[in-house]
Amino acid sequence: MNRYQLIGVVSAFGLVVLMACDLLQTKEFEPTGSAFSLNGNIRVLSITGNANVSPNGPFTLGITIASRSSGIETDVLPAGLLFKRQKTEMQHMLLLKPHTITTGTGSKTELLGCFCCNEHRPSPDEGDTFDLGPITDDPGLLQIVNLVRDKDISRGQDMWMVQHAVYLVTDSTGITQAYIDSINALPQVPGLAGY
Repeated sequence: MNRYQLIGVVSAFGLVVLMACDLLQTKEFEPTGSAFSLNGNIRVLSITGNANVSPNGPFTLGITIASRSSGIETDVLPAGLLFKRQKTEMQHMLLLKPHTITTGTGSKTELLGCFCCNEHRPSPDEGDTFDLGPITDDPGLLQIVNLVRDKDISRGQDMWMVQHAVYLVTDSTGITQAYIDSINALPQVPGLAGY
């Protein structure tokens, strides 16, 4: 075996080892945290992927709700709330902005802008179903929740930058200082200037 063949064999072996290590280190993100208790007078009929666009996340879930009482019922879905996929091939979803839901006696669908949590799985389509999950206890995701709290993430490029930051936490080694600085540089939500 000549020198060039040996270099080729060593390079191929190194590539195989790196790919194997990458596969071995890939730990699937699973929702953990404290249970979220929805207002007991609100019944969740379904949570599904939705084709509409939201200013609070690149992917939209529709939560269809109805009141168990004879009146109007309200609750707030908090930032950091996770939505657990029902099919294992889909991504879990994350709410980064709080969302108030309100319903009367008839059913109503509220649209929630969400972020995906499993980069190597398909993003939700219409008809994909989810369950209310816990409020995340992941320190990296909580850091992103705090970073975007008062930030306007409605512009496409900003929203996708935040989505990549979520993937850095859920599917990689964690959010980098460059992403922290970029999120800190985003404009404030209109109406919050001066806070």
